[in-house]
Amino acid sequence: MHYFKNIDWPAWIFTLGLIIFFREVSVLIMSQFNHPELGNLTGLLSLLLLLVLLRKFKKIPSRLVDTNNKLMKESGFAFLPICAGSLLMLVSMGKEIPLFLLVMCISTLIPLWVYAKMAKKWL
Repeated sequence: MHYFKNIDWPAWIFTLGLIIFFREVSVLIMSQFNHPELGNLTGLLSLLLLLVLLRKFKKIPSRLVDTNNKLMKESGFAFLPICAGSLLMLVSMGKEIPLFLLVMCISTLIPLWVYAKMAKKWL
């Protein structure tokens, strides 16, 4: 119970609200172009762009940076259901597995790696 007293709740609520706001607005905008599936990516990139511009003119509050670091470390568990679904899909794919893994690598790992490099350099 002592652990919850050390959490900066206003920073967590603001950070999560900021992420949700950018994602939902991006999905809404991309829905107007009949591509709501691009909402997550455009939201991520627009938030990154905003933070890069903010950092250029003003320092990003350390509370926001600390909360974001903690959130990124803990969010690995969000991928567990996706991994389970992918495993079930792999079982039924047979000979198409190498192509599937190539697509997964290109569409997931490389963008995440690029985003991490950009965030490390500019934030």
